[in-house]
Amino acid sequence: MIFSVRFLVCAIGALGLGVTVWAQQKAPIKRPNIVMIVADDMNWDTPGCFGGAGPEITPNIDRLASEGIRFEHAYVNIAVCTPSRSVMLTGLYSHNNGAEGFQRIHPGTPTLPAILSEEGYLCGTIGKPLRQQGIFHWSVNYRWQGTGDENRWGRDPEVYRRFAKSFFHIAKVAQQPFFLMASSHDPHRPYGGGKSGAPHFERTKSSRTYKPKEVKVPGFLPDIPDVRKEMAGYCTSARRLDDMVGTILSELAKTKNIDDTVVVFLSDHGMSAPFAKTNCYVESTRTPLIIRWPKQIQKQQVDRDHMVSTVDLLPTLLEVVDLPLPEMLDGRSFFPLLKGEKQSGRGAVFAQFHHIHGRNPYPMRSIITKNHTYIFNAWSNGKRAYRAAPMAGLTYRAMKRKGEKNSGLAKRVHHFEYRTVEEFYDLGKDPFCLENLLPNKQRETASKSGNEALLSLRQKLRSWMVKHNDFALDAFDHRDSPEALEQFMKDYAVRSGKEVEAMKPYEEAERYRF
Repeated sequence: MIFSVRFLVCAIGALGLGVTVWAQQKAPIKRPNIVMIVADDMNWDTPGCFGGAGPEITPNIDRLASEGIRFEHAYVNIAVCTPSRSVMLTGLYSHNNGAEGFQRIHPGTPTLPAILSEEGYLCGTIGKPLRQQGIFHWSVNYRWQGTGDENRWGRDPEVYRRFAKSFFHIAKVAQQPFFLMASSHDPHRPYGGGKSGAPHFERTKSSRTYKPKEVKVPGFLPDIPDVRKEMAGYCTSARRLDDMVGTILSELAKTKNIDDTVVVFLSDHGMSAPFAKTNCYVESTRTPLIIRWPKQIQKQQVDRDHMVSTVDLLPTLLEVVDLPLPEMLDGRSFFPLLKGEKQSGRGAVFAQFHHIHGRNPYPMRSIITKNHTYIFNAWSNGKRAYRAAPMAGLTYRAMKRKGEKNSGLAKRVHHFEYRTVEEFYDLGKDPFCLENLLPNKQRETASKSGNEALLSLRQKLRSWMVKHNDFALDAFDHRDSPEALEQFMKDYAVRSGKEVEAMKPYEEAERYRF
């Protein structure tokens, strides 16, 4: 049975939800459903099943992991929200899909919801806004009732429950397979907190409030009082994220569609702290990927062998639902891993960072393996200082103050602010990337094995840049020339700035700023 657009509007309107409607293109065929839940700014090891940032922090996520497979070596490809989600939904690296920063995906680019919609899926999204309707073709798009700062919304699990309940009901009446993408604003700042008197504020109290003494400070941060204080708020928000996950999974269970539904959980990138978000380190890009598909994926599975990244999600999910892949594709399906099989070519992942809104770009590239990581910072010249969101909280300021009396911490803060053109880390000895083995202009490590690994990673990164037409290739090839790197930075700053300026008419027409 195919329902009319009028029915869709009336059904959701009766439930008090704002929507955008996109007519379906094909009669629905029975295929597996997909629910994708994406956390905002959550480190990979925050959920209990991945180590846990606090006691009993994610009971719902942990239960989900016990019912499917979790990946110990899963990564996003760019550690900022809009570009990260754009990679997930296009299967293209950010320089190829157009969303290098807070930008549009190139018109005409195939996306996961658009492909599924064409094949008869009901596609819905709630939470972190994905407003390019001409690209995504959402059937149902949650619209917040207020305007402006998105930090006021997306933090009430009951809003997600109501939307999921109505969405699943419509799919049942229409007899359509469905794709629901639920993107939380937690645990993005502002952390913790309950209701507010501000109009349309959608933030409720977390089911558990953490104290500084309860939390686990990540190994890449110093264990000092203000870091613990901020981590307590972060953990409180992470627990509220888990509350949201619980509401969606409970509503899905009521539909009796669990066996026919693939549930994917992950984070868009690492937490908003130095050496995590908006960078290319391991903690920037590692994500807590969990996939549940009853009767198809065995319970309590852990993949510790293969490295996967979110550029691979689109081809994997299309293979899951038995649909052809688009011609424009950088990712590669890891469907065999869901069945417990081995897959070659899973020994490394690649990450990028470009800019936020075009100005003051910090182009970076990295290759990460289980044993080493290498980072190329085209922007680093010893004078240009890095400035980004991870420096806005208590943690960075506390590190800065503590560094005034602690030379070791002062050195780490200085490295965070200025970097070097190349960074190289031995993850076996230094899993949190605390000691760069390529300081200043040095181009060799202290060991023969380290030099061999460094050479191998440089070669693999260059091959990746050639294969995927990375515009930073020439800068990488001239990384020993300060003059060449400065010219690259000038040219890139001009180009990225023009691209962001060119988006303004689109943003004004859509009444939305990326």
